Amino acid sequence: MKAHVSSREYQDNGNKRIYTLTDGSVVIEYPNLPGKSRFNFFNHCGNTVHKNQQRVAMKQAVEHHKKQWKVKP
Repeated sequence: MKAHVSSREYQDNGNKRIYTLTDGSVVIEYPNLPGKSRFNFFNHCGNTVHKNQQRVAMKQAVEHHKKQWKVKP
């Protein structure tokens, strides 16, 4: 099943963005940080996601949402 962003929350004037996906998982984005440290991935239980395939799918859902709603970096 493909996950989509169900809600988003901006904290600290946009320095922390929290995206909740339809499967209950959460992606936290720190736009000011570079590369791999920019995203944190958590499953529906709150545990960190370590599998790269799951992380890529979650990141694609966030990027699709940002493109769809024209969110600026």
